[in-house]
Amino acid sequence: MTSELWLRYDVRNGGMAVPRGALYAAAVEQVAWADRLGFDAVMIGEHHGADDGYIPSPMILGAAMAARTEKIRFGICAMLPLLDPVRLAEDLCVFDNLSAGRVDVSAGVGYVPAEFRMRGLDMKDRATLIDEAVKALRAAFSGEPFRYRDKLVRVTPPPVQSGGPPILIGGALKASALRAAKIGDGFIPSVASPELLECYRIECQRLNRVPGRTICFSGSGFIHVSRDPERAWSQIGKYLLYEMNAYGKWAREGGANTGFLPDIPDVEALKQTGAYFVLTPDECLAHMRRERKAGRSIMFNPLCGGMHPDLAWESLQLFAAEVLPRFSPKPATTV
Repeated sequence: MTSELWLRYDVRNGGMAVPRGALYAAAVEQVAWADRLGFDAVMIGEHHGADDGYIPSPMILGAAMAARTEKIRFGICAMLPLLDPVRLAEDLCVFDNLSAGRVDVSAGVGYVPAEFRMRGLDMKDRATLIDEAVKALRAAFSGEPFRYRDKLVRVTPPPVQSGGPPILIGGALKASALRAAKIGDGFIPSVASPELLECYRIECQRLNRVPGRTICFSGSGFIHVSRDPERAWSQIGKYLLYEMNAYGKWAREGGANTGFLPDIPDVEALKQTGAYFVLTPDECLAHMRRERKAGRSIMFNPLCGGMHPDLAWESLQLFAAEVLPRFSPKPATTV
């Protein structure tokens, strides 16, 4: 597994008085800041028709970020069964050129029933649809004409990366691990159990394939740094509680294992789940060293649940000043 430093954005807004435009602008500024500090990657989520405005077009936001950055990579979430793979390939190829080859695809099957109803699709067809989409993406990235659903198509411009943007398969089931081994360039499990990772490794071995890049995270993928964690919980707890319950509701509706739980009644109960890390600088450093030793990546979700950007920046700047210089061998620039 690869231990990297990540940011994550979904720009969902639980109606807590932060204008969505301000969240988008803050996300772009934070990724530009993280790029200067040496963060490895940013993940941008994708869902459709959500009441809270969860971002449905991750590459639009990613393009704004790419224009402000030089090194950070972009993990673009794509629920392939819901998308036209030819159009998706066109967008990915443009983004790959725009970012000078800094884009990866985090491909999932989807799990929210309402999204499939919007597209007139049956969730039972997810496996067939994602396999078809990955095959089409790989053909599209070649730049040569190919047949998709009995039509001759071609995708231009060609991508910068040889073979196109890497496709990492997401999910939390054995079927996801087997699919990642068979058709993926790597694996990004939403719930990284040892059994799932071993399943991926064994299937790669059986197929005579070298395991690809494997990215794992702990908890919900959220870290907030504060000199006074209890005070921080009182400020940010409502945002974290919103995220947990919103994702948990989707997971329950779709019968999915995402690591998120529905119906958490209050912030005190949320703390007991251990899914969100609100830590002092010293605690954060110790946590990150444990994660790196275990091969897991470290994730920050600064605008979680529509969190006010001022609260997010307070954490990020404290992290840059008191944690990162002691953690990373790379020189950290305080911005």
